[in-house]
Amino acid sequence: MADKTSVVGRSAAPGAASDTTLETSRLLVEFLHAAYATRRLDTDVEGNGDGATKGDAGHHGTESADMSSHAVRAAIHIYQHGERTVGQLATGLGISYGWASRVVEELEKAGYAIRERDADDRRVVRVRLNPDKSGEVERAYQWRGPTVAAALEPLGAPERAAVRIFLRRLNSLLREEEPGQH
Repeated sequence: MADKTSVVGRSAAPGAASDTTLETSRLLVEFLHAAYATRRLDTDVEGNGDGATKGDAGHHGTESADMSSHAVRAAIHIYQHGERTVGQLATGLGISYGWASRVVEELEKAGYAIRERDADDRRVVRVRLNPDKSGEVERAYQWRGPTVAAALEPLGAPERAAVRIFLRRLNSLLREEEPGQH
């Protein structure tokens, strides 16, 4: 089986991705896998230092051990974008309306979200963060801040700016590819 971890020395066929593009794509996939794989390895700040976590909550900075990773993503999405309808939340997370509705129920039950019917159109359900829980959601939003800071630390200001420009552009292009966004 060929080693797919290195693309050095390969020349791209006409219309194919360049070596740089393939290497960048591979690194992004590795990043996603590493972030996912280490999500439960964060230690409890008040813990005994043995690597034990507070159940499922230790990986995302919230106090609720009953929240799924989908609910944490939804809370962070609302934190980033403000009040959302359930449909907007579904689109923003790339999940079905029904699944988004279940995630909102989970957030509401855990006290992280407030769900209300639109005053002008009762069919529309709006979701916003519970202000009492916004600090927890902000911690979840920033849960890898120290790791990101360490990765950026050796880079100069222009390199850091290039990283941000690249990530913004990539996010923008990926959002354009989402169903219903054309």
